[in-house]
Amino acid sequence: MTKTNAQAQIELHKELAPRYAYRYGFEFSRLFQQDWHAEMISHVPPGATQVLDLGCGTGFFLAELERKHPGAVGLDISHDMLKVSDRYVPGARLVTADAERLPFAPGRFDAVFCKGSLHHTRDHVGFLENCREVLREDGVLVMSEPCNDNPLIRFARALLYKRSPHFDEGDQGFTRKGIVDLCERAGFEVTLVKKYGVLAYVFAGFPDHLGILKYVPGNALLTRLFIRIDRVVCALPGLSLLGFHVVIVGRPRSS
Repeated sequence: MTKTNAQAQIELHKELAPRYAYRYGFEFSRLFQQDWHAEMISHVPPGATQVLDLGCGTGFFLAELERKHPGAVGLDISHDMLKVSDRYVPGARLVTADAERLPFAPGRFDAVFCKGSLHHTRDHVGFLENCREVLREDGVLVMSEPCNDNPLIRFARALLYKRSPHFDEGDQGFTRKGIVDLCERAGFEVTLVKKYGVLAYVFAGFPDHLGILKYVPGNALLTRLFIRIDRVVCALPGLSLLGFHVVIVGRPRSS
């Protein structure tokens, strides 16, 4: 019997859960992740009280959401991932469910966050339509997804996904134009598109894959420098092609 994508993702992330805990065990990695999260959280509408971290994994991002927006909800298809989240968000409001079939009432949330969740699905428009369904009319969707605008990044990512057992080959990234098109087809008005992550993403973001920085003295200070350089690079039209992720902000389009 052919495995569904949901089954494949559950099995994959059961093996990955311990690696995610290891990833966030380094100060330099946490610094990078916290900056990434701060960028995403900065787009929460004023007065928002009901927020959802869709595909929350081990809960590291959810922990920051919870501090700023108490009562934040985390959903993930992998129960093994959610078990790891207990060390970051004890007693959090966690839901084990398929993000492509959300168990929430329409208009439930002020903000829905998807940090690297969309590319794990196969029906991208359907996933985004579900996000729109659970958002209030004035709500906001904030996503960060792997960006394949750069041919070299696209090639490197495809090679990594093909050869590493820690990735699903079907979980490919998006082009800027492609992800905007998906959002618009799902009924969103895209209000912001920006690149994120270059040097800090490569060297500080994933010590479970590339651990060079953990051997470098002053790695936390170096990570802070990388983050500042990345901000400049990603803000320049000619250099933003180097960004590894794209941050998208959208609002439900009025009918």
